[in-house]
Amino acid sequence: MLNLSLNYPSVPKEMEIFRDYINQVPPQEQFTLLHPPYQPLDAFGLSTLGTHLRYDPSVMATTPVPSANSGLFTIAKWHRPLTQHVAIEPFTFPGWRMVADDAGFNLHVVESDEEGMIPEKLAECLQRFGCKLIYLQPTLHNPTNAVMSLERRMAIAAVVRSFPETYIIEDDAYRFLHADPPPSFLELAPDITLHVYSLSKPFNPLLRSGYIIHPPQLLKGAANYIKMTCSGTSTLFTQFGIYLMANGMLHVLAEQKREAAAAARLLMENYFSAKDYRSHPNSFHYWIPCSEPEKAAAAMQRHQIDISNGKMFSLTEDDQYIRLALGGAYDAPNLPEALRAIAELT
Repeated sequence: MLNLSLNYPSVPKEMEIFRDYINQVPPQEQFTLLHPPYQPLDAFGLSTLGTHLRYDPSVMATTPVPSANSGLFTIAKWHRPLTQHVAIEPFTFPGWRMVADDAGFNLHVVESDEEGMIPEKLAECLQRFGCKLIYLQPTLHNPTNAVMSLERRMAIAAVVRSFPETYIIEDDAYRFLHADPPPSFLELAPDITLHVYSLSKPFNPLLRSGYIIHPPQLLKGAANYIKMTCSGTSTLFTQFGIYLMANGMLHVLAEQKREAAAAARLLMENYFSAKDYRSHPNSFHYWIPCSEPEKAAAAMQRHQIDISNGKMFSLTEDDQYIRLALGGAYDAPNLPEALRAIAELT
């Protein structure tokens, strides 16, 4: 099966880096890596993470999680007693929809344009429904690839600040693929931002390590949710993640992944040049109009090709799309033939 549904961009150098790290761990420390961390991050770890994500660890709280999905689940469970309503864009990450549905949230769609949420429409939504959470993917949105400009981000932050005890959930999973992204909400408005960061895409899905960066008055006791659902974090993965940040290796890998995405885009254009779709020069996923996405997805399954039905991502009746994700298959030998077959169906 050619997997064009999951999107974890990977390059060969990742395993080489991991092997080198394991080989250099002193024997007396190897046993320690097999146990959960007693202290999630020491001063060096916090400083390294703060530099990497551009925030001040002395004024923000840092909650380690094993994955972004674990972080979203933790945020949802902690906030559900405080609010029933979440503002969201018309298209969104299916994982967040599952988490929100499980927690019992009502999701309220905010009208959006090519950059994402329209600030005036967000204000109307917050006023009408009293939402205390706004879920955003501001950089290389999944699935649309939208990127919020700095001006839009500042306008969104101003709206949110005008409503007491209201916060942005910033899921910036694909930020590393943008060569020069606008500042994150974590940088622009840390006091109203819960930033979810995971290393599974900047590095590899084998690395189960991530963080929620949030105002210190929030998520008190949230570590209990993490322990109940996944037994906490991993010392090995936590320390390896900090090692990657401290040595600048994530930046090297990000450049390689952007180059791979650009090469994959050239291949896409061979088959989709006459078609309308949304993408970004450095993104591996593509949002493609399709009149019958369910039939297209089923047809591709019969050909051993897995693609995503746009209905998974849509919260409105505007759901006639498919999403192609090339992150795990950009160099697959059978990708050209698969793209040709998909293009014929759309």
